[in-house]
Parts: sequence; structure tokens; C-alpha cells
Amino acid sequence: MSIASNSLIDILDEIKNELTNQISLANGIDSKIDTTKLLQQSKILDDAILTSEITKEHKSMLQKFSLTLHDSNTTKSLRYERQDLGRVIDNLNGI
Repeated sequence: MSIASNSLIDILDEIKNELTNQISLANGIDSKIDTTKLLQQSKILDDAILTSEITKEHKSMLQKFSLTLHDSNTTKSLRYERQDLGRVIDNLNGI
């Protein structure tokens, strides 16, 4: 795995931690959550994707994941995002 991929994994781990924190803070299944930090992390991820040395396929996968973070405003959607993130990390670890 390249250094660029390692930094992407670090960013994704931060996003995973924030997803977990927001899910645990939410009271109900469809509670509204504060996505401010997730949106900031999504922007950081977007910048890292542009400068990374990964395949176009992996870049596309990461960009799609980053876009879905913008629409995640319920606990239920965050749970799906966390599952998707696990698959994204597994794919990147295969680099």
C-alpha cells in the first residue's frame, strides 16, 4: 500500500469514528444529527482523493462515498454509511 493510500485510510478511520460517535449520540432511529464534522471530513477526503496515487476505480468509489456523506442526516443513514465505509476500507486495504 502506498503512502497516499495510508493517508486515505487515516482519513477514513476518522470518518468511521465520527460516524460511530454520531450514531451513539442519537436518541432515536431517525433522530436528526449534527453533520458538520462529517461534512468537513468529507471535504478533506475529497482533497486527498485528488492528490492520491490510487486507481481511477478506487477514486470513483471514494468520491461516491464522500458524496453520500452529504445526504446522511439520520441515524439510520449513518448506519448504512458506516457499513459502506467498511467495504471501502476493505477495498483500499487490498491495494
